[in-house]
Amino acid sequence: MNTSLWIIGHFLEVAGYLMALILIPRILLERRHPGATIAWVMAIGLIPVVGVPLYFLIGGKRIQKIRNEKRWSMADESTPPHLPEDVSISPDGRRIATLLMRSGTFPLTSDNDVRLIDDGAEAYATLVGMIKDARESIEIATFILGRDDVGRALVSLLARKAEEGVKVRLLLDALGCLRTRGRFVQPIRDAGGQVGIFLPLLPIRRKWSANLRNHRKIVIVDRKRAMLGGMNLAKEYMGPSPYEKRWKDVSLTVEGSGVNDILTVFMQDWTYTTGEDPDCGMPSRAVPYKDGDGSMVQVVGDGPDILERPLYSGVLAALGQARESIWVVTPYFVPDEPLSAALAMAARLGVDVRVVIPERSNHPLVDLAGRSFLPDLMTAGVRFYFYRPRMLHAKLIAIDRRLAMVGTANMDMRSFHLNFEIATFLYSPGDVQQVSGVIESIIEESRQVTTRDTEDKGKIRRFSEEICRVFSPLL
Repeated sequence: MNTSLWIIGHFLEVAGYLMALILIPRILLERRHPGATIAWVMAIGLIPVVGVPLYFLIGGKRIQKIRNEKRWSMADESTPPHLPEDVSISPDGRRIATLLMRSGTFPLTSDNDVRLIDDGAEAYATLVGMIKDARESIEIATFILGRDDVGRALVSLLARKAEEGVKVRLLLDALGCLRTRGRFVQPIRDAGGQVGIFLPLLPIRRKWSANLRNHRKIVIVDRKRAMLGGMNLAKEYMGPSPYEKRWKDVSLTVEGSGVNDILTVFMQDWTYTTGEDPDCGMPSRAVPYKDGDGSMVQVVGDGPDILERPLYSGVLAALGQARESIWVVTPYFVPDEPLSAALAMAARLGVDVRVVIPERSNHPLVDLAGRSFLPDLMTAGVRFYFYRPRMLHAKLIAIDRRLAMVGTANMDMRSFHLNFEIATFLYSPGDVQQVSGVIESIIEESRQVTTRDTEDKGKIRRFSEEICRVFSPLL
C-alpha cells in the first residue's frame, strides 16, 4: 500500500513539473499584466502540484472568447471621440472625458440628476421605493444576493412586481450568489421574471469562468432611474433598519441620459449570459453631449472584454494630472506599479494625497498584500487612514475638487484587470462636493496611519506581507 502511494505521488510530482514546463511558456506568450505573469510562473514553477490545477481552474484566459462573443462596443462609432467646444467643463476634465471616449466608453451627458447615498437604511428605502414604483421594467445586476432577510424581502418584492406584469430581469454572479442563485430566486421565475447566472464556475457549461467575475451592482427602473455603487443586496450593505455590523458603503442614484448608458452595460451582460437577442430591449445610444443644466455624468463600463480598459486608463490619467488633492476611499488597496507610482509622484509634487482603507477588511490576505505598499508610499508623502468603526466598502475618488468617481471598482489589480465593473465620472462641482463631503466624513471617523504602524512588525508579519504582495495578482 505504501509503495502504491509512493508511486502515485511520484507520478503526480513528475506530471506536475512536465505540465509546468508546458504552461510557463504559454503564460509568457499570453501578454498578461506583468505582476500576474510573475505570480503564475512562480506558483506553477515552485509548487506545480498546486499551481497547475489552480491555473486550469482560474488562470486560463477566456477573455478573448468573451470579447468575441460580446462583439459590440459601448461607444457609438459614428460619433467623433471628442467633446464640443461649448461643453462647460475644466480643461483637465475635458481631457479625461475625451480619453474615456477614445478608450471605447460612453460620451458625457449633462442632463442628469445625481444623488449620493452613504447610509444602508436610506439606500434600502430608496431601492424598495424604486421597485415599488416600477410600471414597465426592472433590471438588476448584483455580485451578492444575501441569503438573509434583505435578500428574501427583495426576491419577494421582485416576484410580486413580475406578477403585476412588470418585466423583471435579475442578473446574478455565479460565485458571489453561489447560495442564492437556485431555489432561493425561484419565486421570481415562477412569477414570470427572468434570472440569469453570469459565467458559471465549472467547465460543464460553454460560458464559464472561475476567475472572471461580474462585480457590477446595477438597478434600473423603467429606463428612467438607476442606482449603482458598492452596495450588494444583503444586510451587510443595506436594510430596513440600522444594523450594528453593517458596512460603511456608498451608492449613487442617476436620472437622465446617463441611465441609458447604465442600461446598455446591463444589457451587454444580460444578452451575453442568456443568449437573448441583443436588439431586444437595447436602449438608444446617447448623443456625445446633450445640453442641459443638470449633472455632467460619464458612465464607464469596464471589464476584461474591453481591450483598452477605460476605467483603469481614466483613473491613472486623473491621478497623473492632479494639482491640488487626491482623495481615495477603497476597501482593498493593492495597486499595481503604475498606480503606486502615480500616487507617489503626486505626493512628491505637493499634491494632498489621502487614501482611506479599513483597519481590518473581510479579506485578511488582501490586507497583508496591501499593507506592504504603505511604507514606501508614506515616505513619498501619501497619507493613509484606517477606518475604525466597522468594515469600509465604499469606492470613491475625488481629485482637485473638480472630478470625482463613484462605482464598483476597488483600488486593486483584480478590479482593474479581471472584474467586470462600472463607474460614474462626475464633473459638476456640486456632485464632486457631494463625494468630497462623504470622504471627509469617513476621514473624521478614521485615524491616520503612523510610521510606527508600518515599522512595528515582527519578521513573520513582514514576510507574510511580502509573500502576499508577490501573489496579489491572484487574490
